Amino acid sequence: MKKYLFQSRWLFISPLLFMVIWEIVSRMIGNDLIFPRLLSIFKAFINIIKEKNFLFIVFHTLKRTGISIGISLILGILCSILSYKYKFFYILFFPFFSFLKSIPTIAVIILVLIWSNVEIVPVITGIMILLPLIYENILGGIDSIDRELLKMADIYKISKIDVFKGIYIPGVYYFSASGIPALIALTLKVVVAGEVLSQGSLSIGGEIFMGKIYLETSSIFAWVIIVILINFLLDIFLKKVNSELTKWRNL
Repeated sequence: MKKYLFQSRWLFISPLLFMVIWEIVSRMIGNDLIFPRLLSIFKAFINIIKEKNFLFIVFHTLKRTGISIGISLILGILCSILSYKYKFFYILFFPFFSFLKSIPTIAVIILVLIWSNVEIVPVITGIMILLPLIYENILGGIDSIDRELLKMADIYKISKIDVFKGIYIPGVYYFSASGIPALIALTLKVVVAGEVLSQGSLSIGGEIFMGKIYLETSSIFAWVIIVILINFLLDIFLKKVNSELTKWRNL
């Protein structure tokens, strides 16, 4: 109990120490345009939240992130199942997913800007970055399933649908669950980066780009804090969902 209490104290001390160091460095530099003070960032944060379009801006970015995750999940499941069942597809997909996994994010965004409409750049960018990661996670989850369990299901002639629902889905989920928050956080960051370069309207990335154009450094940091808070809330939500789904394991 004391161990967790000690850890919780450091949880509050860490950001406090970070803010103190930030303020010291800001005062040493003495230029809000280069390194704004915390008070300037806080004021910009409040002004952004008070704007009428704030919720619409956040919603549009989250919508693009959700679309990227949804499409990546569907394609990832389909491709991983084909790769697991047929070696031909595994060999066929290997260079494609290796290419997507290795290519720099900025190169992906620039290529998508050339190939497609500006408004869908963040979505396509998110898919291209997330898809190979989901594919590898699901394929790894399928490979990790206990073969003895599958043999037992075959001996007792359990239907394929029940095997899929009772063995494959839980097995893949438990294998991938710990990495889901990180994947969603990565997708959000990539989508925002795509919005910045595509200068998308009604988007967090678009607002960050406008902050750069008008040299509003405090506003840029305020939006960064908003993205961090969104990721934090999503992480808490996903961990809560995961704990509910895996509650039976603790019984």
